[in-house]
Amino acid sequence: MPVFYPKILIIGDSFDNKSGGGITLTNLFKGWKKENIAVASINFKEIDTTVCEKYYRLGSLESKIKFPVNKIGKKSFIESGPISITENKVSEPIINDKKKPGIKYYIQLVYWYITDIIGLEHYSNRLVISDDFRSWVKEFNPDFVYCQLSTLETIRFINDIHFQLNIPFAIHFMDDWPITITNKQKGIFKLYWQKVIDSELRHLLSSASILMSISEAMSEAYYNRYGLKFIPFHNPIALEEWLPYSKNDWSLNETFRILYTGRLGTANNKSILTISKIVSNLYHSNIKIKLDIYSPAASTERAGHYLDYDGVEVKPPLPYKSMPELLSSYDLLLLPLDFDEEGINFAKYSMPTKTSEYMISGTPILVFASMFTALAKYASKEGWAYLVTNNDDTTLLNALNELRTNEHLRMNLAKKAIEVAIRNEDAKLVRENFRKCFSIKDLN
Repeated sequence: MPVFYPKILIIGDSFDNKSGGGITLTNLFKGWKKENIAVASINFKEIDTTVCEKYYRLGSLESKIKFPVNKIGKKSFIESGPISITENKVSEPIINDKKKPGIKYYIQLVYWYITDIIGLEHYSNRLVISDDFRSWVKEFNPDFVYCQLSTLETIRFINDIHFQLNIPFAIHFMDDWPITITNKQKGIFKLYWQKVIDSELRHLLSSASILMSISEAMSEAYYNRYGLKFIPFHNPIALEEWLPYSKNDWSLNETFRILYTGRLGTANNKSILTISKIVSNLYHSNIKIKLDIYSPAASTERAGHYLDYDGVEVKPPLPYKSMPELLSSYDLLLLPLDFDEEGINFAKYSMPTKTSEYMISGTPILVFASMFTALAKYASKEGWAYLVTNNDDTTLLNALNELRTNEHLRMNLAKKAIEVAIRNEDAKLVRENFRKCFSIKDLN
């Protein structure tokens, strides 16, 4: 019997090998019939054309700002429409704005500051279904829309697509953004927008054909919050691409080499700094230890915070295809999350994209995170990492020393992680379960 691959229109996210969302999307849809996938998004960078080649840029025809904010706010001058792709790079957008910045530029700076504080973008920003976009969607004729929601704007856009174009849709949550999106806002506006977002999101979820989460912890929490069932899917791994590189020798050379890969920012920067401080102290105690951080933030001001720590180096990220060999070449991999309220709220239900990749690498993992997080709960349940759940320097120091000096411990942790990864994260199994969620037969 032939395998059914429905036509999927993805809204808001694209396929790439750099961002967490792009990598997860690529690994979930890889193997799908290429002609049965299309993407519509505002932002495109580098993309993975092995999965999809049909793209539409949501530009000035779809991205609107309401009156009277449109007289102050920055309009979209990017031309809408299908885009061409050459060597995994999208064509540069055509900018239909020939005006030079003047006094209005400085007014806009004030506007965006106020917008961030009171959540004005929730009122003013809107994606609409233009005639061009409507025609493009009808020509593609999707069976489902798939979206990783992250804003009130996308809630309303998916709702419009569903009711105006009569297309069933799937929602996939990557983190608990319905709560964190309003945390930066102050006063009565914060409570107001929380209420609006919650109300409109619940309405949208009630109309969804498929609901997905990023972790089992999120599925449990969202069932309690929304009374609906969410199927967990996070980044799977192609075993045939990773297992040949998995570490099988856990002896050390002269220096204990630690690796962190990924972003530096909300929900992890404080914990990474804590680890950096301890590594630096060990380094100054004549312990041969080194922490390498490969991050897209390597050239930013944030990366400069690590310059004071000897034994710590921040480098730009390597191509994704180099990751299997890179991860297995180190002695310890770090999965840190912050312990403060902001960090926990941001990441408590999330599952870092690199988790499964770390597990299959054969390099032992140190999880430094609160037990309130899905990451720590998963590591505790399955035993695939050394777990430090207290934000305590002494505990963390003891953990690093134990991992550094105990080869048997490193080997056992690594073997357990590989075992769990093969059982839970195999892309062949995950992709098939993911595909079945879109089975029209099962949905009817």
